[in-house]
Amino acid sequence: MKPRQQLIDEGILNESKITSRHSIAQFYVDQLEKFTKLGLGEVTENGVVVTPALIEITQERLEKLRPFLKTRKKGE
Repeated sequence: MKPRQQLIDEGILNESKITSRHSIAQFYVDQLEKFTKLGLGEVTENGVVVTPALIEITQERLEKLRPFLKTRKKGE
């Protein structure tokens, strides 16, 4: 496993755990949007077939992150 500072330098992690969690959550949101646009049975740019199981596990991972994400009310 790479040292934390190296991961930060490579842009994989952010200085803040909160920012990192938001980045990861956004990744899952982006993936779900991509899967929806492609459609079931289609293949991603990485050669992964979009399946109901793939969508489900991506949604589950996103939901597991939600308790760690601070939500802001409008106007804050």
